[in-house]
Amino acid sequence: MPFSKQIIFILVLCAGTAFGQSRQQLDALSVTLYGKGASVQDIRISLTAEDVAKLNEANGVKHPWADVHAYLVEKEGKSAGTILVDNVKGKARPITYAVAFDGKHGILALEILKYRESHGGEVQSETFRRQFEGKKHGDPISIGRDIRNISGATISSRSVTSGAHALATLYHFLQQRGTLEERERK
Repeated sequence: MPFSKQIIFILVLCAGTAFGQSRQQLDALSVTLYGKGASVQDIRISLTAEDVAKLNEANGVKHPWADVHAYLVEKEGKSAGTILVDNVKGKARPITYAVAFDGKHGILALEILKYRESHGGEVQSETFRRQFEGKKHGDPISIGRDIRNISGATISSRSVTSGAHALATLYHFLQQRGTLEERERK
């Protein structure tokens, strides 16, 4: 196969994923969290410079908001929730995670989709991830307050916790702006 065709083929293979997880992985996650028949649809998030400033202020720290991927979860033709997928920096490598929100605007689940570090993988444990369930924008969502740190995984724990806080902030912002409701009507 000529070199140019190889490059095109590789680009086509990579185009359907965000941060290394596959569409099948997101569909499987939606079924696990929202039940049989759930599926995901991409949501395009457009943020102005003013939006980014508001989000950074509300979150308390800067975050690469434009890099977050959003998915509307549908079940039986109706919205069942939203999944936001993001990366946070571990000690040296990115950690890809998803935060699923239910219709009540709270965190339904936090899932680690891809963990690339050699240490600190304990953040993938159910015990750590369950601490985020039911948290909402406005809750502390911080290590030492309402999230317990994992000894030996301090950097990963802090990174994932900070990321979950950021995505709760973004979800609240999108709800307030009506972005998710607009998408549901289309």
